[in-house]
Amino acid sequence: MIEIDRESITPMYVQLASALRERIRRGEIPVGRRIPSQHELELETGGQISRRTIKSAIELLQAEGIVQGVQGKGVFAVALPSDASDDNESDA
Repeated sequence: MIEIDRESITPMYVQLASALRERIRRGEIPVGRRIPSQHELELETGGQISRRTIKSAIELLQAEGIVQGVQGKGVFAVALPSDASDDNESDA
């Protein structure tokens, strides 16, 4: 089950995107595999969040290049999330 803190200053869609990003990073959702559908994510959050919020989380991950929608098939993990620290290592 995905825990969402409704009282947090962090928006719910950002919390959900973080949970999905972590699942992909840990290999629970391997690259090339479908992430849970909007309905499945709604159930996993105990119905705490709306489908619009779920869609916003998926759109955030798409903008980051971590997931990609495939017409009629679903949304798939296409890349491992990168660590922000990796971006600054080649400064020489």
